[in-house]
Amino acid sequence: MEAKRFSDLGNPVLPQLVLARLLESGELERHLRFLRRRHHRRRDAMIEAIAAHLPGAVVHGAAAGVNLMVTFASGPADTEVAAAALERGVKVQPLSWHCQLPYAQGLVLGYAACPTAGIAEGVAVLGDLLSRPRIN
Repeated sequence: MEAKRFSDLGNPVLPQLVLARLLESGELERHLRFLRRRHHRRRDAMIEAIAAHLPGAVVHGAAAGVNLMVTFASGPADTEVAAAALERGVKVQPLSWHCQLPYAQGLVLGYAACPTAGIAEGVAVLGDLLSRPRIN
């Protein structure tokens, strides 16, 4: 135990044993295949919803991760859109939170934790907010 503490700064043993069991049994690979299929379906649903409800929006980052970045040519400040969306039960992040250089207005949209039907509903809320002349 002391050798382990000095070699890896005391990482917990139980999670390492669980991971080892998952690797040995093949369960980890099965679970990862399941997650990849589910995330691809959700990503595709989000891209379809964006095309339907956010005309003119440009999608970035669809090839990797569990988030999409969407930019808009014009519209209200991304922080206003994110705040108004949250009031309606849709949580997104303003792109400005992630940028240091000049950037287009946009949002970071996550899809990993939301069922497909919820994705379409959430993007429809964003479409409604962005179609208004003023968010307030």
